Amino acid sequence: MTNHEKKRAGRRSTIMRHLRLLLPLFCCSSLAAAGELIHEDFSGDGLPKGWATGGRPGSWSVGDGVLQGVCAREDDHGPAVFAPLQARDLDVSFKVKLDDKGNCLFLIDGESAFGGSAHLLRVSIYGGTLVIAQDRGTPQSHIEQGKVRATLAKEGKKPPAPTPEQLADPKFYRTERLAGAPLQAKAGDWIKIDVSLRANDVTVTANDTQKLTAKGTVFDVAKSRLVFLVGQGKKVWIDEVRAQ
Repeated sequence: MTNHEKKRAGRRSTIMRHLRLLLPLFCCSSLAAAGELIHEDFSGDGLPKGWATGGRPGSWSVGDGVLQGVCAREDDHGPAVFAPLQARDLDVSFKVKLDDKGNCLFLIDGESAFGGSAHLLRVSIYGGTLVIAQDRGTPQSHIEQGKVRATLAKEGKKPPAPTPEQLADPKFYRTERLAGAPLQAKAGDWIKIDVSLRANDVTVTANDTQKLTAKGTVFDVAKSRLVFLVGQGKKVWIDEVRAQ
């Protein structure tokens, strides 16, 4: 090997040593970026990778940089779109625009204390009101009640109110309202929603000004996905979804 070749080999060896030293820094930077579980601005042509829908086909679409959901009037359960994640404590933000009916439901799902996976937290905008609620009870009870509602709906009937005995049973599935307040927003306006979950404490902020707080009993578990749902006969637009 000539002296020139030895020098070139030495330089290559030096460069490789420097790269090995820098590699942990690059890895740390990647991990920092990975701290954001979801960051979606819907700039693509279709649903983001990993997202899925439920309900009537074609109810959810991406166009003009936003996610749009539409629920047919004959659907007794609005279509949903799901975004998977893995977390325990969680910060979520998104922008939502409503039609003149003003109806949107956002949920966080996770490991139910009653077994299986279930809805945990509900943040709803309905009739000009912002509401925080939690779901309690077994997934099996939820399924059974859904069958009853579907049967009664075919007969043009509404399900009866839960009895005191049912509500006394911790396994009986129910949605419990934890907090609510009038929402200062108009139909057609974009509303920025921030949700913070720490153990069983939840804070929801609308447009950086209105803050709603509540304490639940089912939130301090592993979370598995975000859910957006459109109400019957309604339309909703979603943008800038972030979770970390």
